[in-house]
Amino acid sequence: MIRSAKILLALLAGLPTAVAQANWLPSPADMAALPPYCAARFNEGSDAFRTWRSNMGGDFIHVHHYCAGLNFLNRARGNFTPGRNDGLVAAVREFDYVLSHASPDFYLRGEILMNRGVALSLMKRDGEAVSNLLEAIRLDARQSRAYMTLADLYDKQKNRAKALETVSEGLRQNPGTRSLQRRYTELGGKLPYPEPAVAAAATIEAAKPAAEPAAAQPVEPAQVDTPTASGAPVAEPSAPPKIGSPQNPYCRFCPD
Repeated sequence: MIRSAKILLALLAGLPTAVAQANWLPSPADMAALPPYCAARFNEGSDAFRTWRSNMGGDFIHVHHYCAGLNFLNRARGNFTPGRNDGLVAAVREFDYVLSHASPDFYLRGEILMNRGVALSLMKRDGEAVSNLLEAIRLDARQSRAYMTLADLYDKQKNRAKALETVSEGLRQNPGTRSLQRRYTELGGKLPYPEPAVAAAATIEAAKPAAEPAAAQPVEPAQVDTPTASGAPVAEPSAPPKIGSPQNPYCRFCPD
């Protein structure tokens, strides 16, 4: 436990100054609300640390910044004091750190952009939030919270049709998600819920006409002897008799 605490403090010392000043040190309750790789990141030498590092590769070294950002965001959601915006600013800063330092194909990039969009929406920076949420969905269509937050922003702009369209697409990509189903109904969506994208694709594939068989190629008739009326084959005509001499075959009466 003491070793883990020392590692945690050392990692915190590497965070941006604003984060360290905001006293990010997570409580056990804070850590329980974070993804499991966060606890592993602060417990170097553990089996969990080695497993997550193997799964994430080199980008695992940056993941504690994402964990810090998530913790700031989680705290800000239940904080309605004037200091709430400071926590959101710190969250965005931590997300930006990972986005700028991790590889472009880091598999958490869509999720990070989604949470950055959520933080920006709470800061009322709606234009930036919409941009982040759309990019998050493009990278990972399974981010159901991205659809929810984006729909709320459209609804806030009095664009209810766009909000319903967004939730409908969210349900196609994430069928059975109760929060999206509830929001779909609130926005005036009619049952049944939109058909899942995977099922729709399978239906389209099944409806495609079967490939037409290749046209039969004409078969050349076999070369056979044409029978005569008596059934005997027609004899080949005999070659004409030779004329002339070997030196001049076209002259019948020429000397040899």
